[in-house]
Amino acid sequence: MTTRITANEIKHIFERLIQRISDDKIEFIDIETDYYWIITSDEWDNFSSNPNMVVGSLVDDWISLQRILETEHIVTYVDYERFASILRAISEAIAPSTKEISSDKSL
Repeated sequence: MTTRITANEIKHIFERLIQRISDDKIEFIDIETDYYWIITSDEWDNFSSNPNMVVGSLVDDWISLQRILETEHIVTYVDYERFASILRAISEAIAPSTKEISSDKSL
């Protein structure tokens, strides 16, 4: 199955997401964690085998992304992966997920 996503849709979604943060009067977000698990892009949709996970660093991701603002850093598609990790961390910082997983299968 193919999902077509336009650049314009991405732009508007980001605008709405940023507007939500603004509406909630959030001026900054403290991310309390650094390391996280990564499933590489070539494995994240392959359900026929167990993925090899590697460790990522939100601190390293953020430092790399800040270079985009501070210098003539060329934006790469790896920056999308870095930004996705930051967005996930922001989501968790603002609205933490429930860490406890129930063993009750009726839920």
